[in-house]
Amino acid sequence: MLLGLTAALLAAAIFGCVSVAQAAVIRRAGLFSPAMIWVLVAYGIGWLLHLVAIGELPLYLAQVGVGASLVVTALVAAFVMGEPLALQHWAAVAAMAGGLTLLAVSAGDVGSSEFSTRTTVVLYALLGLNAVLGLVVWRWGGELSGVVLGILAGTAYGGSPVATRSLVDPTLDVHTIAPALSIGLFGALGFVLYSAAMKRASVTAATAPVVLLSTVIPAAVGLATFGDEVRAGWWPPAVLAFLISVAAGIVLCGAEARLDLLEEATADLDQPS
Repeated sequence: MLLGLTAALLAAAIFGCVSVAQAAVIRRAGLFSPAMIWVLVAYGIGWLLHLVAIGELPLYLAQVGVGASLVVTALVAAFVMGEPLALQHWAAVAAMAGGLTLLAVSAGDVGSSEFSTRTTVVLYALLGLNAVLGLVVWRWGGELSGVVLGILAGTAYGGSPVATRSLVDPTLDVHTIAPALSIGLFGALGFVLYSAAMKRASVTAATAPVVLLSTVIPAAVGLATFGDEVRAGWWPPAVLAFLISVAAGIVLCGAEARLDLLEEATADLDQPS
């Protein structure tokens, strides 16, 4: 439990910092730029730590732990922009810390990591559907396309930790290799969709559905499919802690919205003096 929580929180610290860098790079240099390579490297390191967390913790706890990256992002964004966090954001930071602590106390044993053929087929079907819908929404370009892209990004990011479960106890057969191959596909799809969403919508509108879906989807799959457990008699506190943590994450998206100002800040830096 301690190893898993430590890995989750370290991953959260990395993801929180790199999301600030990602927003700045996208707005200043675009999605396909040399600077984005360092963003991807940082995400890779965070993913390895996330893998450790997924192996040691139930998916619902691992995802909430990694979701604490929003706390880091909010604090870093506040420091970069030189603006203090609002009272509701400090309250959300405290709520997420409390929710994560209560969820850790409520957590039971980690379930199975075996993938059936049916689960793997469903995984790839959802990946394909997500990609097709993402392309349709990108070409649509309507007023709400940024929010819809954020929803699809959250769904894709939710698929990646589910697929990562296959690497917890790997074997050299199709039941490990097939789902494992989808990890990078889900992650890359989520990255592209999230980047596109941030170019069409505010950080809050793009990030809120990502936070919600990338936490709820793996948690639900872990409980329903893999048999992750909650301590006997602790279901009510666990559900409450999970809901509080997710709600706090959504509130913290408002603190992330100050990243929109990075576009103006970096644009000013590019102006000749």
